Amino acid sequence: MTGNLITVDKNIYESLQQELIELRQRINLNQLKHSPEQMGLLIEYTPAAIAIVDRQMRYLLVSRRWRKDYGLGDENIIGRSHYEVFPDISPDWREIHQRCLAGAIEKRDEDPLLRANNQTEWVKWEIHPWYEDSGEVGGIIMFTEVITARKQAEIALVNSERRFRDIAANVPGAIFQFTNRHGVWGVDYVSDFIWELAGITAAEMMQDLNNFFALIHPENFDSLIASIEVAVKNSHPWHYEGRLVKPNSEIRWWRGDSTPIRNEQGEIIFCGVLLDITEIQEKEAELKKLNEELEYRVEERTNALRQAEARWQRLADNVPGMLYEFRLDLNFRMSFPFISSGCRDILGLEPEAVQKDVTLAFNNVHPEDFPKLQLLIAQSAQTLQNFEYEWRTLASSGEYKWIKAIARPERKSEAEVIWYGGLVDITDRKLAEIKLQQQTQNLENTLYELQRTQSQLIQSEKMSSLGNMVAGIAHEINNPVNFIHGNLIPAREYTQDFLGLIQLYELHFPNPPEEIQAKIADIDLEFLKADLIKLLHSMQIGTDRIREIVLSLRNFSRLDEAEFKQVNIHDGLDITLMILQNRLKAKPDYQEIVVIKEYGNLPSIQCYPGQLNQVFMNILSNAIDAVEEYFVGERGQIHIITEVVNTNTVTIRIADNGRGIPQKTLEKIFDPFFTTKDVGKGTGLGLSISYQIIVDKHQGNLSCNSIPGEGAEFVIKLPIHQ
Repeated sequence: MTGNLITVDKNIYESLQQELIELRQRINLNQLKHSPEQMGLLIEYTPAAIAIVDRQMRYLLVSRRWRKDYGLGDENIIGRSHYEVFPDISPDWREIHQRCLAGAIEKRDEDPLLRANNQTEWVKWEIHPWYEDSGEVGGIIMFTEVITARKQAEIALVNSERRFRDIAANVPGAIFQFTNRHGVWGVDYVSDFIWELAGITAAEMMQDLNNFFALIHPENFDSLIASIEVAVKNSHPWHYEGRLVKPNSEIRWWRGDSTPIRNEQGEIIFCGVLLDITEIQEKEAELKKLNEELEYRVEERTNALRQAEARWQRLADNVPGMLYEFRLDLNFRMSFPFISSGCRDILGLEPEAVQKDVTLAFNNVHPEDFPKLQLLIAQSAQTLQNFEYEWRTLASSGEYKWIKAIARPERKSEAEVIWYGGLVDITDRKLAEIKLQQQTQNLENTLYELQRTQSQLIQSEKMSSLGNMVAGIAHEINNPVNFIHGNLIPAREYTQDFLGLIQLYELHFPNPPEEIQAKIADIDLEFLKADLIKLLHSMQIGTDRIREIVLSLRNFSRLDEAEFKQVNIHDGLDITLMILQNRLKAKPDYQEIVVIKEYGNLPSIQCYPGQLNQVFMNILSNAIDAVEEYFVGERGQIHIITEVVNTNTVTIRIADNGRGIPQKTLEKIFDPFFTTKDVGKGTGLGLSISYQIIVDKHQGNLSCNSIPGEGAEFVIKLPIHQ
């Protein structure tokens, strides 16, 4: 950069110097006396700071630039002494003027000049004598040029280079730039880290790249050269890992990353970094060894398990009743990986037949017992509570007998649950218990309520865990976003400073060299200056939006709050919609679900905000399911309306345009464990829990209106004050 500025100054200087020569040849006292107007115009409009004085240092002519650079304005100085105009001029300058009046030529390429405002300017100047026709010196011609901007640019360039080297010195890798000029590779730059990596100095590597290639491990040399040739030929990013042997015989693993660039001269430039990855390679080798040991141990364990399985089979065949392993996935696919020989006594079926056709185990279940059997299996799958049930099955004698199942579930994956348990014949005991049926029924009702309470507690715990997780995510996102958000303001100020500097360059050097003009056109400088500010503004908008989302996540994390407080219903709805945003977006088989909000002017109401958010989550999730099921490939819609219906009641209406709910189903939707979804997709507890929250906890009302084919509408009514 400094070289370009000097070239510009030299061109200007040579042009002005030629003008001065021509001007000096034409200037004499007679011309000054007889052609003042012509000479005045010539000097005044010369694009340089020029002043012509006589032997008494009285101004004869000055250019406009001279007036501007020295702050003279429109002041009439013609005929006045230079020392009168500048009374504080130093003795050194007076001596220079006297030497020039004696015929000497004085000049200096850069000289500090202290302005009246105590600011220092850098000036380049030259003083020549001019001669009368008689050959005597008639006065002097003074030429000056302010070069402060160029001087500051030179200083800035030196500082930039120093900063780059400081950064490179602290990077844990060797930063480099290689250039292929006419088929010969050379090193333009490499940081000092090359000593730690390869054991050679940066100077040795810059002197000859072969000093580095000579250290490449013989087994890696050909592949390294091939990788460079492929990257250069295809202009692809270059990534390579290999070994090198340091001068002290130490072997190190290294990695190189770069992208080849071809400049206008056809030269190929590699800029990148060389990293020491020896420790990573050693860790990978250690991990590989551990994996091999693990595989060996697994094989040993497998053999031991086979032996244990054989013993287990013998034991199971001798246990009264039937032992089994039962599996169920989200699509309600069932299987019996293991059944003991007791299957013949309990179910009257061969174990192999049941394993081949699972439905045989359920075909003879009494019709009155089968629904509850299904329900308890689904409930155990959802809650992972032990499965225990007694039911009737048709025996080979044609009569029903009672059997009891007890099993312990485990979740093997997100999509599969497995039970380990057994079946026993309890017909004798059951017949005796029939006399106490009423008492048994009461106990079953109590057990049923307990199971429902347990399910609700599990659901509440899930929502509490979700709240904690959301709060943690919001906290982790908030810190880096605030960091980015806080740095955008200084980034914008720095950008303005850089743009101001560029503007000064354009002002003082309006005609740069062709190389700079080409670069300006290539990068579209005017567009960059305009778009950079817009870019920073867009980043500001983005961080503001993320901060809003984080705030919403923090509010949603209050799901487990049990405190009764005043809240804004709209906040809970908006937070829930934000959590469900991913389900509302368009998918390959579905268009985006449109949410229309018609919020009324609601006051804050007294409620349990966490539990109310749970109700919104259940109802909106069901609405999304209904829309997705009905509008395959089309766009569905959810409509939310809030309003105050009297002095102490607010109404929230959540409607979808899905398939709708038949009247028979509509009567049961708030019953515990009732669901129309496939097994594994719903527990039938969401609307039941929602009903209890609205009616029991808030003394409100929850109802549903639906016409098949026209969607469904859930209506929530809540008192403003409890």
